Amino acid sequence: MPTKYKLILSVIVLAVAAGAFRLQQSAGFTDTPWVIAGLGVFMVFAIWLFPETRKQK
Repeated sequence: MPTKYKLILSVIVLAVAAGAFRLQQSAGFTDTPWVIAGLGVFMVFAIWLFPETRKQK
């Protein structure tokens, strides 16, 4: 995946995770927002760390 698309996807994932974090926090939950934040960061880390699979000829 090109770097430009990884960057756009990373920003979208972090924005959604931040929104979910804020929503859960305003609902009064104490542990769930931190799980969501950790999952969002892990997903962005995984996008950049693990390569795409490719067909071998």
